[in-house]
Amino acid sequence: MLGRRTVLLRGAAAAVAASVGVVAAQAPVVTDNTLAPWRPVRAPKLDAIELLTAQRRTLADFAGQPLLVNFWASWCGPCRVEMPTLNALVTRLGPSHGLKFIAINHGEMPERVQRFLGEVPIAGTVLLDRSQAVFKAWGGRGLPATFVFDAVGLPRVWAEGERDWSAPALVAALQTVIAR
Repeated sequence: MLGRRTVLLRGAAAAVAASVGVVAAQAPVVTDNTLAPWRPVRAPKLDAIELLTAQRRTLADFAGQPLLVNFWASWCGPCRVEMPTLNALVTRLGPSHGLKFIAINHGEMPERVQRFLGEVPIAGTVLLDRSQAVFKAWGGRGLPATFVFDAVGLPRVWAEGERDWSAPALVAALQTVIAR
């Protein structure tokens, strides 16, 4: 016969296991370097503060050019690993395809973001989403998350989780989306 404590512990363990299963089912594990189609009902709103100028920025500020938007945080290990490949991608495709890059920090203080930039420079415009409302409005669930708009401003593809943006297949897929 099981004691009350054992029954309670087993019940708690079963509840945790069940909740982990639900979370795992909602957030697929990234096993490849692909981009998923992204077609929101309407283009998401962007209203964030630029780190260096303290100016309010919107998507209209980047109209007429392909745009890669990445949500990240300094405490996010996969974000730190991914950022150099994003920088290399933008340096490679920016001049030939007009690709612009916005790196939106998720909820951190400007001082912390500045320290991170001292370690890992970003080859784009750095915005702050201090309230974390922009990320939520775009449907993001986990960091890093990257969203891509074509040259006419239409949302096209996205990726959630770390990607190697130098992978030839990923670069080719992105070039197809942003081609002018």
